[in-house]
Amino acid sequence: MKRFMTTALMAAATFGLCSNVQAKTLEEILKDKGVITEEDYKEATKHSDLTTYQPGKGITVQTEDGRYKAQVGGRLQARYENLDDDGAEDTESNFRIRRMKFWLQGNVFSKNLTYKWQQNFGGGDSVLEDAYFKYKVADPFSLSIGQFKPAQGRQELTSSGSQLFVDRSLANETFNLGYDLGLQASGQFMDKRLEYRLGVFNGNGPNQSNPDDNHMLVGRLDINPFGAFKMDEPSFNEKKLLVNLGASFATETMSGNDMGEIDGSNDTLDKALNIDSIDDTAFTTAFGEELDWTLYTLNLHAKYSGLTFGSEYFTLNADPKVGADWDADGYYIQAGYQILPKQLEVAARYSAIESTDAAAYTKFEKNETTLGVNYYFDKHNLKVQADYSMIEDDRSANSDENLFRLQAQVIF
Repeated sequence: MKRFMTTALMAAATFGLCSNVQAKTLEEILKDKGVITEEDYKEATKHSDLTTYQPGKGITVQTEDGRYKAQVGGRLQARYENLDDDGAEDTESNFRIRRMKFWLQGNVFSKNLTYKWQQNFGGGDSVLEDAYFKYKVADPFSLSIGQFKPAQGRQELTSSGSQLFVDRSLANETFNLGYDLGLQASGQFMDKRLEYRLGVFNGNGPNQSNPDDNHMLVGRLDINPFGAFKMDEPSFNEKKLLVNLGASFATETMSGNDMGEIDGSNDTLDKALNIDSIDDTAFTTAFGEELDWTLYTLNLHAKYSGLTFGSEYFTLNADPKVGADWDADGYYIQAGYQILPKQLEVAARYSAIESTDAAAYTKFEKNETTLGVNYYFDKHNLKVQADYSMIEDDRSANSDENLFRLQAQVIF
């Protein structure tokens, strides 16, 4: 028995040693034999790693010349919500998948011809979000066609995975345009100190057609005087002051024909104008043949050494063919500070919306105060966020709300 154990141990040790021996590559053999030089070896192996994985960016596969590249990744947001509504008898306690997104992006034929596809499976539904091509002629001019977010408010354009709070502000959720189908020109100058985007869209929301020849026109200008300002709300210990000043406009003429095409994810139409649920007859009765609307935004954001500040103002004018025109507006102001750099962050936000004009088709006057705390394990790739919002509705009795949210996010 002793001899058997000794033999078995020797065999296991020999197997372990052999298993740790790695076979040399052809390039290594040729270099060792002096057939190729060290420089030849480096040239032959520098493109060997064509498939990579990076947390937050997913799996990347590309060709040696870089003309073809595909990147696959995703984002999961799992959330708990506790809602205390003054008008409800019971408090709502709810677990949900807020977002479950998969994307495929990269370039084909050339590094200048890029594409992106993104699908959201959150809430049990499958929704196509991004689906577009983009061709870059040069830094000052690129052209995108397909479905993506029109270049309107900055907070809406900032990914839901890169927010300072669990979700966007009350003002943004009232005046955003969501996704839409269209064509957009864009570009940048002076190392992204000046950026522009100008596009024409169907104007009825994602995956929706346009039943007439009226399109939504959207444009945005960003000025970054101290250098490029990423679409990312927290400050991860930037070493220099960064400032973004941005402005945008969106305008469209709606008709009764549009009423059967509007998707509710365009909140300007759904909440601010409240026309996504009416039919052709109701539209004509309320507004006549057409309704013109124009929306402007103005924002100021800044970051420095763990401190972040953001503010944005929205103003909407609606001008129907029948009856007087009316206005609506909203804003948010928010700030955050990382007590432990790149780890622990506290934040506060105030947001309000108002449309009390006598002629307004829909009237609202609400405000929201939110306090939040975030813990980053690996920046946005792995983080936990919690916030508490006190929402007041000044136009409706027993409609104030207190909302607690706890969310974990992983980007893979």
